[in-house]
Amino acid sequence: MKMKKLLLLLLFIPLVSFGQDDTNIKFSSEQGMREYFDVNNSEGIEGIWQTSGGTSYKILIVKNGFKYVGTIVDDKVGRFRKGDLKVTLEPAATDEIVTIKWIMGDKKSIVSTVGVVTNNALIKYNLNGNIDYTLYRVYPKLVSKSKKKRVKTGEWAGNGSGVIISKSGYIITNHHVIDDADDIEVEFILNDEVQKFNAEIVQVDKTNDLAIIKIFDMNFDGVEELPYNFKTRSSDVGTKVYAFGYPMALSIMGKEIKVTDGMISSKTGFDGDITTYQITAPIQGGNSGGPLFDENGNLIGINSSGIRKDVADNVAYSIKTSYVLNLIDILPKSIELPSNTKLESLPLTEQIKEISKYVVLIKVK
Repeated sequence: MKMKKLLLLLLFIPLVSFGQDDTNIKFSSEQGMREYFDVNNSEGIEGIWQTSGGTSYKILIVKNGFKYVGTIVDDKVGRFRKGDLKVTLEPAATDEIVTIKWIMGDKKSIVSTVGVVTNNALIKYNLNGNIDYTLYRVYPKLVSKSKKKRVKTGEWAGNGSGVIISKSGYIITNHHVIDDADDIEVEFILNDEVQKFNAEIVQVDKTNDLAIIKIFDMNFDGVEELPYNFKTRSSDVGTKVYAFGYPMALSIMGKEIKVTDGMISSKTGFDGDITTYQITAPIQGGNSGGPLFDENGNLIGINSSGIRKDVADNVAYSIKTSYVLNLIDILPKSIELPSNTKLESLPLTEQIKEISKYVVLIKVK
């Protein structure tokens, strides 16, 4: 059990969401961790924490699915190495209570207990029935939402990608791309020129990291018939795939659409997740929400995340369209999904030109 947890940690720590630029934590230094939280909002109890009431540990806590994983940043006694798993925390029905699984100093015993959370800055718990312990967050500081965004008036906080799935302007993207966004603007090629429109959130699926937004703009009259096919059945390992998106579009890579190729290397994703494919097509920060197509012009996935390149090469994840379909089914208004096969007969360069017209750059603030 211990080895399984350590392996999960090794895989999890480098896992990053590709919604905004600058999403890698430099785990080799505490300064790198702090710089990460300077750029990216912490969620819940994410941050750097210090123990009080026993052996002094400094712990990095990051979210892993619906749980939080705590790894050693500094151990004054020297029992644990930097990066070792120390604690997992699972929120209860209220954010003020967490279930704690604490790895003791012998690195074998695991004590389960309950912690009380105050303002996401203090956690009190008891390990042996006699002594109360405390975890207190040292970074990032609790600040208002407006300060956490760290953007100037008029500037966009980050970008992701999306794909148009209806003539009326419904767009699929990742939930983490538009989470907490007050303003959303999309850019894409329409009538042979790049145009910009306002968009709003229509439906979200936090569990599967999916969202549907829609263009609500008086200057938008819809798009032409979509040329691709929305595939709902699973694709096989070895399928040639192409990832479309706008990586780092607001910084170093520019706003021209980027296309990378690869294949499906596994029909399950991180830690055996059945909702995603593992793919070899390279994706970067800003690719989140962009579409994954096969060589026949079928939409088969929504690109979402990957493992840091210094840990594993060519490992990225794309959410299967069958799970996108579940979200579409609960829309307040039914839409007709694209089922066009015209791209099958076109050469790759022409397929890319046609598909690119329906891949959007999403900007948020």
